[in-house]
Amino acid sequence: MDNIDSFVRLICGSDFDASKEIDKILLHLQTSLKTVTHELIELQSGSDGRLGLYGPYLGRSILELSMTAIIARMDPFKILLMKGKQEQPGYDLGKPHSSAIRWQGDVVDKNVADLWADSSLKNPTRSIFGAYQVHLSLKKSVELVIDEGDENSMGEWYLRLSSTPPEGTIGSIKSLLNNSYSSLSKGIHHELLVPPESILDRDTVISILNETLYVAASTGLLVSLIPHAYKPAIKEQSFDYYKNSKELELC
Repeated sequence: MDNIDSFVRLICGSDFDASKEIDKILLHLQTSLKTVTHELIELQSGSDGRLGLYGPYLGRSILELSMTAIIARMDPFKILLMKGKQEQPGYDLGKPHSSAIRWQGDVVDKNVADLWADSSLKNPTRSIFGAYQVHLSLKKSVELVIDEGDENSMGEWYLRLSSTPPEGTIGSIKSLLNNSYSSLSKGIHHELLVPPESILDRDTVISILNETLYVAASTGLLVSLIPHAYKPAIKEQSFDYYKNSKELELC
């Protein structure tokens, strides 16, 4: 459980005040993420069939809960607006809502040719891996990790995270994030018209789930090191949480 706690704190933050609205949301996400992660760890001892059936669902849940928590820390207004809409009388579960989180637009977004052009600034993207967050926040976090981290303090994932220049690291995480989202979706929505086990065999599912844990933890680490993010963490504590999160990998 200690490793799960480290993973969840890295992503959601810690030291919450339940009297604050954004803290209540993060506490809810923290509890949900802890539960789903625990279920995933328990699942690896089950049959190949159960892992193939339930693994993609749990992995996708971890991914979505993680990104929601990270948006709450980078752009609290978005999450408060979303919760406010859900609290309205007559909130309809059966239709899409403009306030909802969308993968394309809130997590990733299209490139921006000129960040400082007036046309770009009329409606600047605020997505986690959008051009502005990368330029203003995430790049500096990667530089800090490369300059001040090491394998001893951050574990084996440090070597992977620091193997390229900052922009390359961010691009790699973004690519892995999209790949995990797409791969897990195929296991959930039953898109495959061939026997699932012929493509989503045990080794493949475990590989996708471990990539999911890596990208969620890595994104949480970078956000925890942003000084203006909600609930930033002490560098050494973030490094330790990241090191512990690696121990969650399935085998």
